[in-house]
Amino acid sequence: MPDSAIKPFRCHVFVCVNKRDGKPACEDHGAKKALEKAKDAVKALPFAKREGIRLSQSGCLGQCEHGPVAVVYPPGKWISYSSADELVRFILDAIETAD
Repeated sequence: MPDSAIKPFRCHVFVCVNKRDGKPACEDHGAKKALEKAKDAVKALPFAKREGIRLSQSGCLGQCEHGPVAVVYPPGKWISYSSADELVRFILDAIETAD
């Protein structure tokens, strides 16, 4: 298989924003608003710092009992956060250690 022309992200964060009828889920804890705050924080970084960084909303990550949750690749580190600010700190720390 030939090498892909697709350049991988330096850091890719998946934030669960799942909503489940009648069952606890990440969006019950304001996950979408937390993701928006995190995106704003990343956009405020200088271009060189945010280049190759991707924040994506995801469906269920299978960790509902720990929600709200997010995971960053690499290195595959998870967080169960209690506030948007905690999610932002997690993401900014991941960006600092990327590469």
